[in-house]
Amino acid sequence: MHIFKLAGRVALRHRGLLALYVLMMAAFGFLMASYVGDDTSSYQETRPTVAVIDRDGSELSGAIADFVLGAGTPVELPDTAYALQDAAAKDLATYVLVIPEGYGDALVRAAREGGAMPILERSVSFQGAQGSLMDEHVRAFAQRLFALLECTGAAPSEVVSWAAEVQSARVEVGVTESPTTGIPLGYLVFMQFSTYALFGGTAVLIACGMRSLASDQPVHARLRAAGIPDASREAQQALACLGIGAAVWAAMGILGVLWCSGSLSGSDPMLIALAQVPLLALACVGAAYGYLLWGLGAKGDAVHAAGNMGSMVLTFLGGTWVSQASMGVAVTAVARLTPIWWVIHALSEVYAATEATGALVASVAAQTGLVLLFAAAIAVAGAAIARARARA
Repeated sequence: MHIFKLAGRVALRHRGLLALYVLMMAAFGFLMASYVGDDTSSYQETRPTVAVIDRDGSELSGAIADFVLGAGTPVELPDTAYALQDAAAKDLATYVLVIPEGYGDALVRAAREGGAMPILERSVSFQGAQGSLMDEHVRAFAQRLFALLECTGAAPSEVVSWAAEVQSARVEVGVTESPTTGIPLGYLVFMQFSTYALFGGTAVLIACGMRSLASDQPVHARLRAAGIPDASREAQQALACLGIGAAVWAAMGILGVLWCSGSLSGSDPMLIALAQVPLLALACVGAAYGYLLWGLGAKGDAVHAAGNMGSMVLTFLGGTWVSQASMGVAVTAVARLTPIWWVIHALSEVYAATEATGALVASVAAQTGLVLLFAAAIAVAGAAIARARARA
């Protein structure tokens, strides 16, 4: 096992890479976990700032104006062109609605004659999503008035009354706590962001750290003269890569438990241990990718670019930066062909569970197996390329 020990020592000499890709990425994951937090004991409604300029003064326009002012925090705004421009430029109100003169009569006439619903003038702030969401609510309320006028033939006063009754029916929002807890949200976020270091960091560390075994001629000549069979030498080199991947995985696991120890105090140890299994498989994929880069003879900037760009793309597709549930069908179809997708999916199942059941263990094991297949395929390709380069 001389080559195994030599390869491990050569790779671990690069303490700068260890600090950069392990400690710094772990610290970044901890910051993201701290930002998310785990406090779900209270619910606080956020209300956008709104302003309404009603130039019509009809019952229907008054109902729309009351709806807007009731759903947000009212802001006084004079009906002048300068004030409207100032509100948009200085973001004085998240949502500004201008109801034009004759809107109520136009709405009734369009409903009775089968015409198109008249358009409301509005100004939406794009510094957040609240203005756009308020606009959708206002349009839905106006469409409700239009539908009632069209279907019932009732007077505007009756339609306004009916719409007010519907609007008064509200859904109460509350938070209930589960009697048992799985893993906290903050720790889940940390593990998701650790995928960057487990894949890219491991790959860069192996490709850069073990480069001398293939490119440094004195070392390479000494290894060739040792009389060790090619299969034994390649096996020891592969084991060294797996050992480095396991070391990065262990370091990330220890740092995660230490930094999130406060939130993990009431968690099930079996779930915490189960969550580490797909992460270990991902470290094997990173080791195989580093072995492939090493076999290709990549050096310096090429290694860092391949490791970082590969990690960035795969973590995005896997669901580290964007939730898997919010991805489109096309993106999901592509993301399922990447290893980090299955790692994040397995972690999400562990997070949603309250205990380590047999079904959960089987599901995580199956997804871990898929990740290991990625590692095996990449490792075989790396070994074939390295052998071809050695014989060239």
